[in-house]
Amino acid sequence: MQYLIIKTILIGLCGIFWRLGGKEGFSKAWRRVGCAVVILMSQIILQNWIALISTPLLIGAFSLGYGENSKLMKALRNKYLVRLICGISYALASLPILWGNWWLFGFHLAIVSIGVMLAGNQKFKFEDEREEGFIGLIVGLCPIMR
Repeated sequence: MQYLIIKTILIGLCGIFWRLGGKEGFSKAWRRVGCAVVILMSQIILQNWIALISTPLLIGAFSLGYGENSKLMKALRNKYLVRLICGISYALASLPILWGNWWLFGFHLAIVSIGVMLAGNQKFKFEDEREEGFIGLIVGLCPIMR
């Protein structure tokens, strides 16, 4: 029970750090390093030391930008394709954490890639801060709850 409470707090922190990393006036390091550290803290609690391999993968994937001024957006010029690529990258970075649990990895890949892509859809009427928080929550959900 106490692990569930700790994991829930860590998922919330992941959402908060992702949100701070996308907020104007805050450093992108909140997203890039902060979320990666929160996800890895959950693995250290479980003594899943092999998951430490994902540290550079998470930081690298979380450094991919999906905003209007990102290099990927300028190259591809398709908001949904860029977001889909970023979502897939975020999920693949968690592969060392979810290794062997293929059902959970498939679920994670689906919700993150589709969630990141759809979060930018204007029909959902997300404000930027809520959108960023939502993405952070789904990025951290499966790796932390593992």
